[in-house]
Amino acid sequence: MNGSSSGSLDPKGPRAESIADTWWLMLGLGTAVFVLFAVLLAVGLFRRRREGEAPPSERRWILGGGVVLPVIVLVVVFGATIAAMRTLAEDAPPGALVIEVTGHQWYFEVAYPEAGVTTVDELHLPVGRPVEFHLTSADVIHGFWVPELGGKMDMLPDGVNVLVLQADEPGEWGAQCAEFCGLEHATMQVRVVAESPEEFAAWIESQR
Repeated sequence: MNGSSSGSLDPKGPRAESIADTWWLMLGLGTAVFVLFAVLLAVGLFRRRREGEAPPSERRWILGGGVVLPVIVLVVVFGATIAAMRTLAEDAPPGALVIEVTGHQWYFEVAYPEAGVTTVDELHLPVGRPVEFHLTSADVIHGFWVPELGGKMDMLPDGVNVLVLQADEPGEWGAQCAEFCGLEHATMQVRVVAESPEEFAAWIESQR
């Protein structure tokens, strides 16, 4: 892949950070539940009951471990997921940069309509400025995904999907097609460069 891709667990933008936070929360809760039940299992297997000691209440353990604990975990995960989905669904604010990306077999056409610039498999973003991507396809269904900046979005031949992303720091990463689109699907990648607004303006000027 072009660029130094670090993955979705090393977020470089607010939407990717929301996704990563949800993932880490789920991992933490899952680990805590696993450790809790592993400890209880070990206690049940190796602890000897004292003479005359009453057995534990089965009903209490069933209600606690089978009802109360799962409900608490699910409520927390559900709340975090809803919060992340709301962040991902936010519209671009006024002044966002509009970039049109068209998927082809097997390359990305990237257009900056305000500047009249078009590139192939190369995408430049100004750091700190929201970008509204208009995604479509010229042939089959493709997918657009920059893991460090946010979630994936399908690129459809009969419509335009809108994806809002933002880079909070400079860097260079790789974006890839996230939907199988034919024999050369694995090579359908685009170089993503996040740079200062001044460097971005200079790059745009150099492409004219």
